[in-house]
Amino acid sequence: MPEAATRIIPGAALKLAHAILQTRRGEAKSSVVGCVLQLWDDALAQEIEQHAVEIARGAGRILAGHFGKQIAVEFKDEHERDPVTAADKEAQAYLAAEIAERFPDHGILGEEGTKEEKESEEPAKDILWVLDPLDGTTNFMNGLPVYASSIGILYRGWPMAAAMYVPWPNPDGGFVLHCRKGGGCFADDEAVSVYASDEPVPSRLIGVPGYFGVGQGFTGKLAGKAGEVRTTGSIAYELAMTARGVLQYAMFGAPRLWDMAAGVLAVVEAGGTVMTRFRGEKRWHPMECLVPSWEEKTPTMKELRAWMAPLVVGNQKVAPMIAENVKRRFSLSSQLRKLTRPLRRRKKKPEAKTEAETKSETPS
Repeated sequence: MPEAATRIIPGAALKLAHAILQTRRGEAKSSVVGCVLQLWDDALAQEIEQHAVEIARGAGRILAGHFGKQIAVEFKDEHERDPVTAADKEAQAYLAAEIAERFPDHGILGEEGTKEEKESEEPAKDILWVLDPLDGTTNFMNGLPVYASSIGILYRGWPMAAAMYVPWPNPDGGFVLHCRKGGGCFADDEAVSVYASDEPVPSRLIGVPGYFGVGQGFTGKLAGKAGEVRTTGSIAYELAMTARGVLQYAMFGAPRLWDMAAGVLAVVEAGGTVMTRFRGEKRWHPMECLVPSWEEKTPTMKELRAWMAPLVVGNQKVAPMIAENVKRRFSLSSQLRKLTRPLRRRKKKPEAKTEAETKSETPS
């Protein structure tokens, strides 16, 4: 029996289940959604959200204490493009300890893990805290205050609560963006919402991956009218800015689970939508469950570490429009690479992509 099944309390979760059931494709999927949400305890969700807010603020204090100072840096790849600092490690250790003390039966998936943790074949717990203690490490170590500490809580693959510390020019030096399913999204105590418009506004900001425009672009009526391009170097930060309405929408090529588990729920609870295409799918669709296969088979922690999918986030009119109008441009060199890929694989075993490289990819 799922862990939360013993604490069924009606409330916002049931209202949410009804709303989602109205838009779900197919009766079979509707029954799955209803079952999952009925098992989710809204009182437990409030408790989890409150704790996530507290520890996100604590992680923010740790990061602020290191910011702008000399700090030890290691690299997770030989090209030195995927750094990890002492601040990353200290913040994750703090978050993991606080979660384990308060919720010892819950699982934890953090970006910064030991080799054993990264190779773990242990089945994931029903309630899983997904952590990116410092998303935007390169910005942080170079003195650019554009980063976030991200905490997302999943229930059998469904985003159910989240908290994110984000630096900000206010008296506290930052705010905590937080939400739970069906409860709205808040920056500290202030309700926030995505930017409202029927179509992209050319003068408003948009978030795109670093190499957007090299092999992709907008087609049709969006060509030249999609918005003012910004690339921040932090997926979690851009998701937070989309939820707050600073970015009118944002696109991501291949974020990992810890990059987006908190931010996607924040966007949805701020009135937006998240479009995706899982591997093998040709059409974009709203993302509802991050791990749809969970209902058939509980994934291992190693499998969850390998998760990635392209995303387009924004309001409910603009995000689908953007997803359908982003097209890959023809590139002779890329076509040649595709044709010769089988030959290269015979000669050399392919190298795993670094975290920095996967984040820089763009959706097609």
